[in-house]
Amino acid sequence: MTMKRLKQIFTGTLPLFLLLWAGMMGILWGLSGQKLKGEVQLAVQSACQNAESYYQSVWSGESTDARKPAILAGWLEHELYPYDGVIQFRFYTADGQELARSQLANSRASLPGTGVYDWHLWLDPVLSFEEQLELAQQLQKDPELSRFFGTVGNLVSEEETDERWCDVVGVADEERQVLYPKTITYVYADQEITLVDTDSSLFDGKELTTMRFEGVSLYSALVGSSASPQELLDQWQEVEQEVDLLFSGLDYLPHPFASASVSSNTTCYPLSDGTLFGYGFSYISTHRIIEELKSTALYTLLAAIAMALFTDHRQRLAIQRERDFARAAAHELKTPLAVLRAHAEALREDIAPEKREQYLDVVLSESDRMSALVGGLLELSRTEAKGAAKKEPVDLAALVREVFAPLALPLEQKHLQLQLELEEVSLSGERARLEEAVENLASNALRHADSGGTVQVSLEKLGHRARLTVYNDGPNIPSEDLSRLWEPFYRADPSRSRDSGGTGLGLAIVWKTVEAHGGRCWAENRPVGVAFVLELPI
Repeated sequence: MTMKRLKQIFTGTLPLFLLLWAGMMGILWGLSGQKLKGEVQLAVQSACQNAESYYQSVWSGESTDARKPAILAGWLEHELYPYDGVIQFRFYTADGQELARSQLANSRASLPGTGVYDWHLWLDPVLSFEEQLELAQQLQKDPELSRFFGTVGNLVSEEETDERWCDVVGVADEERQVLYPKTITYVYADQEITLVDTDSSLFDGKELTTMRFEGVSLYSALVGSSASPQELLDQWQEVEQEVDLLFSGLDYLPHPFASASVSSNTTCYPLSDGTLFGYGFSYISTHRIIEELKSTALYTLLAAIAMALFTDHRQRLAIQRERDFARAAAHELKTPLAVLRAHAEALREDIAPEKREQYLDVVLSESDRMSALVGGLLELSRTEAKGAAKKEPVDLAALVREVFAPLALPLEQKHLQLQLELEEVSLSGERARLEEAVENLASNALRHADSGGTVQVSLEKLGHRARLTVYNDGPNIPSEDLSRLWEPFYRADPSRSRDSGGTGLGLAIVWKTVEAHGGRCWAENRPVGVAFVLELPI
């Protein structure tokens, strides 16, 4: 395909199909976005309810799952993970004092021989954002590192833990059972893996403690969704800034029953005891929608391009057919015009009277031929312009009888025998157009039937369709030409229709008429002769 052809396609059909594709994708995008928004809203609502319940149980002393003020050190809601998002919780007193906030990275650890996860590894004050990101990338690369068990089972002996354990070096708060780790090292029988190694200033001047754990459940908010750790970290930082902005610089907190919103849907919710619970979340809705729709977008885009190419191909075929039709019509008119001119010029000369009469007969014959050709062209044009057929009750059997009744004399002159086998069939169609189609089939059979032969016409009902067959015992038609007989001016034998008085348009008119009625037609060779078949819906 040349560049010129591609340019023609682009400036022709392709923009239209791309516009339709873009509109369809816009609709799908909107629907997917609405669906995602609803899912996120439900997820956040569930997260808020869980967080409030958890906060109240811990703060009231009903739960010993964590120690104040590290209320959320070992807990972070996962509700937004399926949506490539993060959620951040904060607790504030009524006067604006921050009580606790969810951590970006933390862990719960079990001492050897206990099987109880009662120690918290609090990583947020220790790790920089760069170190948080590095840790998340390690956990994403090997998810097994997030849950480390020294042995199988809950209660283990010292001997059993000698083969597999976790060493944590850091600052320990025995009262709250919180450990700020400087290093976290997983020890296996054949290797050691250091997950955390920081130079945080938090350890300056503080006594470091080494603790051994047999089980560790390490967690990072930057792991767990299809989004990359870097994307989630960017979101987390954005949320932190927005929540900070919400509560900093305010002389008062929002009314307990009010909600304040900033970008990325940062909101405040009241708790039953008057304490305000603030949360912020951010999610990559665009990213998620693209992920969900990228295969659809690709396939539909390829389909749109394919449709554009197909439409362009059909247009080119239609243009070519029109050109072929125009050339064929010009060719058909050219011959009688040339004959008319030649004989008209001859009549201007001093010729014998008997030749003059002969030339006038030729002029009249060619004039009639041109008149019939022009009439056929006009009729074909009208048939194409009419489109779908009008609906009216038509007695097809009676119509066939009426068409063949005036042909008794032409049949007798050619010594042809007419056989009619007609079932009584009625259908809904346009009588005048159906009558013309049957007349064209009848005249075609008369022209091509051998002298002394037979023309057979049958009409039968086949389910919800009527089948009309017009057969003549003339010569067979080459099989490669059967499907093209319905094209205007097409002749398997170029001289056949011209010599027999046909215009080459009759079968084309039949085809268009049957098509307008929702039917189909074809020609088939018989052992002797040719049958033309029409099928119309009843």
